[in-house]
Amino acid sequence: MKRRDLLLISLLVAAHRPQLLQAQPIKGKIGYLHPVTTDPNHITFSVLQREWRRLGYVEGETVLTRSGEGEPQRLPELVRDLISNGIGALIAVGAQAVRAAAGVTSSTPIVAIDLETDPIQTGLIRSVARPGGNVTGLFLDTPALAAKWIQLMREMVPALDRVAFAWQPSAGRSQLDVALRVAENLGVETMVLEFSVNDDFPRLLSTISGPKRTGIIQLSGPGITPVAEKFVAAATQNNLPTLSFLGEAARRGFLMSYGPSQKDYFPRAVQLADRILRGEKAGDLPVERPSKFEFIVNLRTARALNLTVPPNLLISADEVIE
Repeated sequence: MKRRDLLLISLLVAAHRPQLLQAQPIKGKIGYLHPVTTDPNHITFSVLQREWRRLGYVEGETVLTRSGEGEPQRLPELVRDLISNGIGALIAVGAQAVRAAAGVTSSTPIVAIDLETDPIQTGLIRSVARPGGNVTGLFLDTPALAAKWIQLMREMVPALDRVAFAWQPSAGRSQLDVALRVAENLGVETMVLEFSVNDDFPRLLSTISGPKRTGIIQLSGPGITPVAEKFVAAATQNNLPTLSFLGEAARRGFLMSYGPSQKDYFPRAVQLADRILRGEKAGDLPVERPSKFEFIVNLRTARALNLTVPPNLLISADEVIE
């Protein structure tokens, strides 16, 4: 074969190399660990499911799912079970699952969906740009979010006296401590309302109703979405305006929500896991911050609370629920 022909063949192979790489078969399995549920109707599961199916993964074959069913002590055992079943990357949802996974393995790549934790402060990663170990994933810039939450609550409720941060201790203190510092810097009176998803919400929320006009900002934590209706019903009964970081919570009755768009942000966890299975290292993949946020206002809930939504909030809302 002439040298000219060899050179032509080499150029053709090089030109098509990206397509050849993309056509490579999936190598390995993705593990999915949630502290509460693997219900396909749960917002996190359903959003991720669409993405892994789009990329060619199949539940029970190349995706293995496990849930702690609300029992956090089971999470380390479930991590070990997934590893023993040959996963090459683990998507861990929530601070509890991420802590459990990081405590079990320092070698299996972990892709976190952790909206509660400061990953540098807690030692999960070395830096956002280059995590350095076996953990990467989705983490929030909590200080900026907390300031926005307080601003929105003040605008919605001009007579606001204080903010109650509804906090699940199981989520860890990172997000709570940041929110309290931000509120202090803004001169806002605060209180901490500890709760779990199994609480008696009417009884719990009646303890903070009274002469002080209190707005509830619900911090991130596992299993919030399925109990959103119960939580907001008790809050409305006690004349307490509510704000969540999850858009789904506003669609289920919360007065407002402001946070990352789950359908745009969460699929990136699957994309990171896919890149790891195709040969990249977790420690080399930068942490993914959300680029799109959504603000939702629920007018039905505003009417139930006898609140008039300021026009500027209606104009700035990405979605208004009539």
